[in-house]
Amino acid sequence: MRIGVVSDSHGNLCTLDKTLSLMGNLDMIIHLGDDYRDIIKLNDKYKKNIEYVTGNNDYSREPIYDKVINAEEKRIFITHGHKYSVYYDLYRLQFKAQEVDADVVLYGHTHIQSLEDYNGVIYLNPGSTSLPRDHKPGGLVLEIINGIIECNFIRLNI
Repeated sequence: MRIGVVSDSHGNLCTLDKTLSLMGNLDMIIHLGDDYRDIIKLNDKYKKNIEYVTGNNDYSREPIYDKVINAEEKRIFITHGHKYSVYYDLYRLQFKAQEVDADVVLYGHTHIQSLEDYNGVIYLNPGSTSLPRDHKPGGLVLEIINGIIECNFIRLNI
């Protein structure tokens, strides 16, 4: 299964679309908040299964801050990250991952791409498709094949 993961698009449909177009064929797209509605708008073009959570800049009557999804027998915990103070460390996120028995944790909010492994749980941040704080806009492709998890970060060349 190939999953495109994006976050923090902040209304910039152009760079979100460019990021997704670099990901190739996907089975699912996950948006980790801060203008999650962007992926709903663009999905008319991609027509993929989508999952999303709301971020601190999403104004929703019914916010969805956390979600657990199952993909290829792996449990994936998705969150924007602001409720777990991810700017400072992943300590609170690690407790939540343990609580929900996650194999993979996807979070955004920092606008910085990262990959970390704590006690066999993979923590991934796709960065921002519009306002990166590390380099260039981007996202990531999460592949799960026969129980093996691989991650490939995507960067726009702009």
